[in-house]
Formats: sequence, structure tokens, C-alpha cells
Amino acid sequence: MHGPDGRQYSNESVFAEIESPGKIVIQHVSEPKYRLTIVLASSAAGTVVSWSQAFESAKIASRIEHVVVPANEQNLDRLSAEVLRKPEFR
Repeated sequence: MHGPDGRQYSNESVFAEIESPGKIVIQHVSEPKYRLTIVLASSAAGTVVSWSQAFESAKIASRIEHVVVPANEQNLDRLSAEVLRKPEFR
């Protein structure tokens, strides 16, 4: 991963679980270590996305919260835009 400061950061993850049709668990194996669980569930209004990120320690989570929270919002905004995008027919 390329940081805004020009530095290179290790960014390795593995899929720990995939349960069809709506659960994905990703284990981030490089620092900071965390487990990301994404669950998609049907509702009357559409699909509800649950996004839970559990860090190896509360101290690490607190230290990087200022980066993680806006980054996750950006990821969810990009997901929403992709879902709402009209398909291009060629």
C-alpha cells in the first residue's frame, strides 16, 4: 500500500471465512493485525451491510482510529456507489 507520505506499507490479508450468501471474514496478517467481518442481510428496504473490525489490541485500535474510521467510511461509500451504478451495456 502506498501512503500519502510516499512510504510503502505492508498490507497482506487472507480470507478466513466465506459463507454464501452473505458473510466474509478477512484476517489482516500484516501490522496492524485485525479481523474484519462483513455480513450482508436482506431487509424490506434492501440489503443491510454490517462491518465489524476487531483489532489485536485496544491500544492499537485507539492509536489508529483517526485513520481507520474515515477509511472505512470511504470504503463503504465506494461500495454504495458501485452497487448503485447503472450497468454499462456494450
